[in-house]
Amino acid sequence: MSKILIIDDDFSVTASLELLLKQAGYQAQSVATPDEALHKLDQVSFDLILQDMNFSRKTTGEEGIALLKDIKARWPQMPVILITAWGS
Repeated sequence: MSKILIIDDDFSVTASLELLLKQAGYQAQSVATPDEALHKLDQVSFDLILQDMNFSRKTTGEEGIALLKDIKARWPQMPVILITAWGS
């Protein structure tokens, strides 16, 4: 069974995604911050990451890009899908 890590600071998003993924037969865990994500990735092996682009009121995506760079530097083969609720 594939393990998916959801990184998003919006509880309604993580709860919904966890439920949908569970119903589709996947194991999903979620964290709310980039620091929590890196800590979790050090502890648990995942097959995929679903990652938000923004973790504060800033909507530039800079936080998400910084986290993506950190993840790829440490786990270069890890597939990451970036998500956001912002249209611009």
